[in-house]
Amino acid sequence: MRAKEVAKALGEIKLALLAVPILAMIISAVISSTVLSPVFKASTTLMVFKQSEVAVPYEVSIGTITLNQKIVKTYAELARSTLILEEVIKQNELKMSIEDLRQKVNVELLGDTEFLKISVESSNPTMSAMLANSMAKVLLEKVADILNFDNLRVVDAASPPSSPIWPNRNLNVLLAGILGLVLVFGVALFRTSLRNDSGEASNVPQIILHPISPSQAVMYQSVKTNETCKNSGQDPNQQ
Repeated sequence: MRAKEVAKALGEIKLALLAVPILAMIISAVISSTVLSPVFKASTTLMVFKQSEVAVPYEVSIGTITLNQKIVKTYAELARSTLILEEVIKQNELKMSIEDLRQKVNVELLGDTEFLKISVESSNPTMSAMLANSMAKVLLEKVADILNFDNLRVVDAASPPSSPIWPNRNLNVLLAGILGLVLVFGVALFRTSLRNDSGEASNVPQIILHPISPSQAVMYQSVKTNETCKNSGQDPNQQ
């Protein structure tokens, strides 16, 4: 299959080459905007710090940082616990189960640091920010009540996000356009393949039968009779 043949096939469907990708991109944009429910994500960042305000030597400060890095792991597990989730549902009068809220919440440690991030996903941007801040507030309360510690602070409070994390409309539109181009190119390859197959079939030798007249049939029979007599040694006139 030659490139010129493919290019010729593409030239024959050049309108589709432009229309199909554009139509696919429009359909993708409409589906992403109206059919798929958006998901927003808001995050609150907290930090564990040294509780004592008394100045300490440098070596002790390093030890305190290491200790805080271990403590923050405990706080992360506490943030994921049913105790925290249940209190958040109660304070905000949410009409959802603990498992439903747990699926919306993500608690992560920011590397080997003293920082902790609580993220909440929701179809409502204001709700996601409110729940993330509420999770941080309840965590601070439970750390003080249960562990009797006051070494956790909110560094960055959550605010309503301006754009959703899903669906990614720009990416979906781009992929739809690429898929449209691939579809048109596939049609061009298929048309070229069909032409090659039909061309090979036309090159097969064919036997063409022509009708003959009665006089031609008599002459043909006479010739055949003469040839037979010669082969047998008989006189053709004696037949």
